[in-house]
Amino acid sequence: MGILSNLLGPKDGRSHGNDRPAIIRTATPEEIEPAIRLVLGGASVQVSEQHVQDFLTYARSREIDLGGVWVAEQDGKIAQAVLPVVSPGRTVLLLAPPFVSAGPGEHLLKRLAETACRAAAQKGIHLAQALIDPQEEALKRAYTASGFASMADLIYLQTDVRSDAAAPSLSPDDRWETYSDRMHALFARTIQATYQHSLDCPALNGMRDMEDVLLGHKASGEFDPEMWFVLTRWGEPLGVLLLAVSGRNDIVELTPEARGRNLGEVLMRQALAVAARQKRPRLTLAVDAKNIPAQKLYFRHGMSRLATKHAMMCDLRKVL
Repeated sequence: MGILSNLLGPKDGRSHGNDRPAIIRTATPEEIEPAIRLVLGGASVQVSEQHVQDFLTYARSREIDLGGVWVAEQDGKIAQAVLPVVSPGRTVLLLAPPFVSAGPGEHLLKRLAETACRAAAQKGIHLAQALIDPQEEALKRAYTASGFASMADLIYLQTDVRSDAAAPSLSPDDRWETYSDRMHALFARTIQATYQHSLDCPALNGMRDMEDVLLGHKASGEFDPEMWFVLTRWGEPLGVLLLAVSGRNDIVELTPEARGRNLGEVLMRQALAVAARQKRPRLTLAVDAKNIPAQKLYFRHGMSRLATKHAMMCDLRKVL
């Protein structure tokens, strides 16, 4: 991971030299809505009031600190904004406009990202991430200049869930175990094992403590221990399936794939059966674009592409 360099320049947060005058600061309460409008659409896209209010409602329901919005003020106006979304597991996602202009726009975003990352690092956050459109080169340059490294292109997939989806047949020696405090160590050990030689974001391996990984999974949706499964044989783990209900009432699969044992089909059928049993209409997930075997599995089960995002990451432990 790159190290953030020349953070903020001078300590007062103002541009100097040949930079355009700009002040990097947190938004006032009155500026939160216009700042969020910038985050959602950028400077040149008209975002509806309903869209802004829907996001604010969602953010408050997820206890996102809207007072943590960073803005770039120029000529008395908000020119750019970034919203850091802190998650359990010592990570922060930077929400920024979907595109910026080359040159001045990317420079402002670079400064905002640096400032947000420094503030997060001071609070003990370990990793910052950003998800951007793969075609937005100015965004990529801005994040790279502020210390982020490219991790993967993530393909988001979705399928409708058939109401009669049946659970997979298991051998007499296999059984599903659901999550509990007693099973915590087994889940952690199994997830850790699935990361070995993983094709999903392999650059992440070893960057996070396993307890932080589990906390992050628990916070990805509505955590229900009855929707976390580990498949065991004679008491030894074979693979793990982590499901959660998202804000859209879908089921979201967060599962590291079981590798080398041909258990992907079993895990996928279990996921669909759980979604059907809970009357959830869709199953959604994200997969690394380089993980061709996993994509083939998902496509066999009727999943289709929704979007692609370029994931970038910064190790904040190298900032301070």
